[in-house]
Amino acid sequence: MIELEDVWKRFKKEWILKSVNLRLNGNGLFAILGENGSGKTTLLKIMCGLIKPNRGRVRILGIDLRKDKSYKRYIGVLLHENVLYEELTVEENLKFYAKAYGCYSEIARNMSKRLGLDKYMSAKVKDLSFGWKKRANLVRALLNDPKVVLLDEPFSGLDESARIDVCEILKELSKDRIVIFTTPVSPEIDCKVFRLEKGVLHAGIAD
Repeated sequence: MIELEDVWKRFKKEWILKSVNLRLNGNGLFAILGENGSGKTTLLKIMCGLIKPNRGRVRILGIDLRKDKSYKRYIGVLLHENVLYEELTVEENLKFYAKAYGCYSEIARNMSKRLGLDKYMSAKVKDLSFGWKKRANLVRALLNDPKVVLLDEPFSGLDESARIDVCEILKELSKDRIVIFTTPVSPEIDCKVFRLEKGVLHAGIAD
């Protein structure tokens, strides 16, 4: 379960998020739709604990992010920023993060093959295109077999074939976990859509 209760976030004098309430019970695929600057990335970073709200409460699987950091073992996160080490190969990066997480999940290995990343395992990250970096970062986000997967615009920078592959992967992941992704355009995948406009999240409760 994910629960956001009256979440507000301000940068300087501008409120980016305004009384956001969200409750997701059970597994499924969910999209947060909004224009650039609507607060999508900020909301996702609050969900994964990278930034703190000015007001409000966030719970992941019943864990209050303000009080307990154990939630981190249950989430996988893909952000716009490349978090892989540029001077290391893809394989070296994945092994490094797997050691930090204490596991290299079977689902990550399978997704690596399905995304065609195997042929780039010996390539340094700095030599990869944006799209291949995106694939590698997605696999990294799945290394710990997370129960909650948070993805910031996972389709951006991917060609049509890769977008189709990622769509299928997200649908499969959502069968036994919560998958949330942000998007600036209406998603081409069957999912529950929440619209974020001027910091306000429009939708009810998704059970």
